[in-house]
Amino acid sequence: MGSMTKRWSKWSVCEYIRQTYMRAGVIPGWQELRSEFPEMRWADIQEGIKEFEITIGSKGGVMNVPNYSLR
Repeated sequence: MGSMTKRWSKWSVCEYIRQTYMRAGVIPGWQELRSEFPEMRWADIQEGIKEFEITIGSKGGVMNVPNYSLR
């Protein structure tokens, strides 16, 4: 069998934020998300953030994220 590579998606980001929020009572910042998901495009991480916001019913944005794409 070949080695398994991690396939992250916006759902992975959403779940990571949710788990962190439930465990520690804080929402991780964008630096932590970039560190946790270094191979993901920033736009995909932002999609995960949006999904988390939908989950908790926040439309104003729960995090102060930069408005640019890291490649």
